[in-house]
This record gives sequence, C-alpha cells and structure tokens, in this order.
Amino acid sequence: MLTDDRSSTRPISGRRLLGAGLSIALLLGACSSGTPGGTAEIGDDRGVGPNSIPLPTIAGGVELPVVDPTSVLVGRALTFGEPLPSEQAAADAFAEEPEVSSAMARRVISVATTRVVALVDVLTLDGPEIFDEAVLDGFVRGVIELSAGGPLEEVQLGSQLTFRSVGDTATAHGFRAGNLLVVVMAPVAVDATLVVERQLAARAAGVVGNAEPRTAMLPLPVDAPFIAVPTVTFQPIPAAEDEVPPPAPTLPGATGVQGRYGVVAGERRTVVWSFTVDPATYPSAERLAPAMAALVAARAGGTPARTTEVIDRVVFAADAAAGVDEALTARVFRHGALVLLVEGADAVQVDAVVADWISTLAR
Repeated sequence: MLTDDRSSTRPISGRRLLGAGLSIALLLGACSSGTPGGTAEIGDDRGVGPNSIPLPTIAGGVELPVVDPTSVLVGRALTFGEPLPSEQAAADAFAEEPEVSSAMARRVISVATTRVVALVDVLTLDGPEIFDEAVLDGFVRGVIELSAGGPLEEVQLGSQLTFRSVGDTATAHGFRAGNLLVVVMAPVAVDATLVVERQLAARAAGVVGNAEPRTAMLPLPVDAPFIAVPTVTFQPIPAAEDEVPPPAPTLPGATGVQGRYGVVAGERRTVVWSFTVDPATYPSAERLAPAMAALVAARAGGTPARTTEVIDRVVFAADAAAGVDEALTARVFRHGALVLLVEGADAVQVDAVVADWISTLAR
C-alpha cells in the first residue's frame, strides 16, 4: 500500500514502449473501421495494375476535449515529483507516435513516507491524428497493455472506465480524460490502482494540481547514511589537534555537516560528507538540485556538473579541473533531506563508493 515503503525504494520497471506491435494494431484498426471508401472492394482494380490510380484520402480525426494536465496530478496524500532522466526519456518516446503530441512523467510520492510508490505518464493525445473512436480506444488499450506486458482488463471506478495490465514486474493502470491518457505504473498492483482511485476522487472534487514537480524530503539525522556498506568503512575524521583534517565543504542553507573517511582495503581513498539543510530554504528536492550541482562544481575546481543515474538516484558529478589546487573529483546525491558528497583523487574509487553506498541505502 502507499504507506508500505518496501517496494518504494526501487525504480519503476517492466515498462515497454509502444513499438511495432501497437503501430500494426492501430493500422489494422484503421483499415477495418468500416468507413466507406476505406479500402478497395474485391474486384475493384483501381489500386493495382498499370492503370492504377491513388485511392482517395479518407478524412479522419476525433474531437477531444482539452484537459489541463494539472487536473490529473492530484490525489489525497500524494505529491508528484521530478522523474529520473531515464523515466522522462521513456515518456518522451511515446511522443514519437503521431497520436501523442507531448508526454510528461512524474514520480508519485506518498506524503506519509516520502517514498516513491509509482510513476505516472501523462500523454497529450492529438485528435486529428487519430482516425476514429475505434482507433482511439485501441490506442488507449494498447498503451496500457504494453506498458506492463500483461493481459488487459477493464476496471470500472465510479463513472470512469479504466484499464489495468498486470505484468511480471509491474502493473500499469490508466484511463483517458479528454485529450489526456494517464498511465500509472507501480511494482505493486494495489499501489497503481490506489493512485488511480485517488486521482479520480480528487478530479471529481475539483482539486487542481501543480504543474511544478515537488518531491518531499524526509528529515534525517546527519549521521543516518553512515551505515554498513560491504566495500567501504566510514571512519570518523580525527580531531584537528591529532591530525590536519581535510578542508570542509560549504553548502548554502546547510544546518549541519559531518565528514568521514571512506576506507577501502584499509586505505583512506575518499572523503564523504553529510549535510542537513534548512527546510525553509529547500522545501523540495527540486529546489535543492541547483545547490547540489554548484557544490560538486566548486569542489572540482570549477568543472561544470553533469548528471548521471545510479540505481534510483540522480548523481551530480564533476572531475577535478586540471591545474587547480585542491580540486577533487566529486559526486553529490540526495538521501532523504540529506546532501551526500563523495570526493577524492581517483574517479574510479569515488564512483565505486557512490555506487556501493547508493545500492546499500536503496535496500
């Protein structure tokens, strides 16, 4: 359920893009729509032979009421946050189909746990590109079925007809609202259905969502991420009177910082830092992201930050700038409301610590 975070730390998986199968299905649906003049009759040789002429173009298209996407980014005790780059890229692939004019992905987050429980794709359909109502229905069904790869079933929720596909690794549950096709995907079937139920209830009540993504962050103690990682030991930095400590980083809006050495095979190969931040300065993960990018660039001596994905996190990365004193290879990612920085001289070592640390935190 939405308050059970056992599955929420895993990235949404099991989704399939439309592919040739849906395209062929739509083509067959258009050809069999029964519209007069849609295909040449048997014995009609206008389309074959040396005297063939082009068949007349058939006018098509459906009128779809325009619906604001914010009207489906709603639901009791839910927020809708920024997706991973790969999740938005997968949604954008839908827009390669002529029937879809735009696509937007959002991570569905439980307010109670601040955990990701589902992923929602909001596709804006282009009515003039859809031949008729039969093709529209086939398109909606096909997208939802192929999103999870399981058999499709109809689920009536109040006055709204919805469709659900339960696959081996994920469930897709969706519906059409005017010119929007909404597809909710989750590893747990009950979560996908519960999100759809809450969306429909909020829409019926006239609730309007927010176009700007908002990912709530769970407050944690500064030392919370220093857990047992199989390949790394987080060793406290000795007091300044015992040895010279590494230079501490600064982060605007930070309310606390704690550093540790990342010890691998008995050697201090990295330094890791954990920051707590002011919730008034950073009320959401989206507001925190620019500060994280600036932090990693500063530690690297001015090298611009780039983003990568590691399991279920976005990592801001910058390699040490050549010729800059004290420049380090640095990686920054978020854990709850904490900002975690890993830095060192060797990019391979830094990346290994980041990957193993995130893998352990995601369990």
